[in-house]
Amino acid sequence: MIKLIDKTVDGVVVCAIEGKLSGIEGKGKVQKMIKEYLDKDIVKVILDLSKVSWIDSTGLGELIASLSSIKKMGGTLVLSNIQLPVQSLLRMTNLTQIFDTFETVENALAKLSSQ
Repeated sequence: MIKLIDKTVDGVVVCAIEGKLSGIEGKGKVQKMIKEYLDKDIVKVILDLSKVSWIDSTGLGELIASLSSIKKMGGTLVLSNIQLPVQSLLRMTNLTQIFDTFETVENALAKLSSQ
């Protein structure tokens, strides 16, 4: 089961995702959460993937759709704490060209707080 835990720091939402980001466990959950943020005019989001051990094509689609939704509203979505299996998949699919990634949430917060 996928779990989403969020908090706001300096106007930036940090959302920790726990579990497998897949069509079976989390289809639509990340996009739904992003829509809720956008409905509240929150357009700076960090997805903390430190507890995501596995991701499939549906999970990648969730991330891409979320990024697209936020960019349409003039916002920013970044990824942090990406585990090795997920990093490998992002590289193989060239999504590292699309997503801004950070080693830690703190690094991502420093970047987004200054924008």
